[in-house]
Amino acid sequence: MSGGAGAAAARVRRGYCDTSAGQVHFRSCGEGPPLILLHWAPASGRMYEHLLPLFAARGFRALAPDVYGYGRSDKHDAGWSIADHARNLGETLRALEAWPAHVVGGHLSAAIAAELAIAEPAGIARLVLDGSPAWTPAERAALFTSFAGLSPRLAESGTHKTFAWDMIERSLAQWDDRFRVTEDSLPVLYAYLCDYLETGLKPKAALGAYDMRARLPLLALPVLALSADTEPLRPMHAAVLAAVRDVQQHVFAGAHPLLDPARAEEYVGVIERFLRLA
Repeated sequence: MSGGAGAAAARVRRGYCDTSAGQVHFRSCGEGPPLILLHWAPASGRMYEHLLPLFAARGFRALAPDVYGYGRSDKHDAGWSIADHARNLGETLRALEAWPAHVVGGHLSAAIAAELAIAEPAGIARLVLDGSPAWTPAERAALFTSFAGLSPRLAESGTHKTFAWDMIERSLAQWDDRFRVTEDSLPVLYAYLCDYLETGLKPKAALGAYDMRARLPLLALPVLALSADTEPLRPMHAAVLAAVRDVQQHVFAGAHPLLDPARAEEYVGVIERFLRLA
């Protein structure tokens, strides 16, 4: 089923659900089998807002929660591990009556979704890992060199005044190597800047302590591993394919289409084909 009028008519709604740790904010659109879209960090479910109507037009109940600790969700996650986030995600899916669900997770949320699939395999029907942080310590260190020296702490140099802007500009440039700050791209930067400010700027160490490469062989469900030619986690893609037993893959040409609204149909189509497989 294609987008078109159905996608244009679908309305994205927002709400909150309760978990034992607090409230989780979410966006939803459509009716049908639940499809959970988990954002990259430090973004929010807003990252998928342009895609929710497209998935709805294809017969899914598309849900984009703000991962606990991010966006408009509560933020009592100090010291949380990836396993803690996975437990909260399980509570969120049950609260949304989306159990089991298909789940798409990217970057931080790929680790969270994978951990939930390992801990509670009945909760996830099919899993899409859209960029997996299955890195070695050296690979992780190399990825984060572009953020060296950034800190929100007060400094005589005044660097704290531009910390949030610099963090998001560098994040977007890492996610899409074509990104430049221009008059046209300012709205995009400001939107992600708002997402980041809502995290409270507190350091979140859960992902750094998680060994995803060691956990991937424990997955026992159909998995689609996604990447893109210039996606920052592209070097880990081969390790994901080698570690997951029941895996398919797709590598997008060029930059990641999730960041390009003009390629929305391409991105949605790849995921839909995987979810429709018998």
